[in-house]
Amino acid sequence: MSILAEAPPATLPFSKTKCGGCTALCCHYFALEIDAPEEPDDFENMRWYIIHEDVQIFVDDDVWYLQIFRKCQWLDGNKCGNYENRPQICRDYSDELCDLDGPESDLTFRNIEELETYRDEWVADYERKRAKKASKKARKKKSKKKRK
Repeated sequence: MSILAEAPPATLPFSKTKCGGCTALCCHYFALEIDAPEEPDDFENMRWYIIHEDVQIFVDDDVWYLQIFRKCQWLDGNKCGNYENRPQICRDYSDELCDLDGPESDLTFRNIEELETYRDEWVADYERKRAKKASKKARKKKSKKKRK
């Protein structure tokens, strides 16, 4: 049995890669993970975030993020002006996650109205679940009393 060595992948010139033809979208913002809402009051901080300029909130794979649109200081045209000294997060970034590739996120809130509409629906669902849980608990308690 012989083992054939795989041919190394052909390398494309940088200008022909996804990053080489990009407008550096990923260098025009940063996103920080924030806590997903668990209680209605959890939306208060998000309301404060979203009323600031150049900010939006998005949810991707059930993870919530605060996205702040501020260009990297090292960006020179569409290329990094300090490539050799770029932060590790930039080094780890893969063009597999490129913003040019596809749909945004699961949810995106661009303004307070979008966030509050979602919040109102979320709170209504939250209250229905709480009421259902309380009703179930009351029935169990009533059933236990009848058995005694």
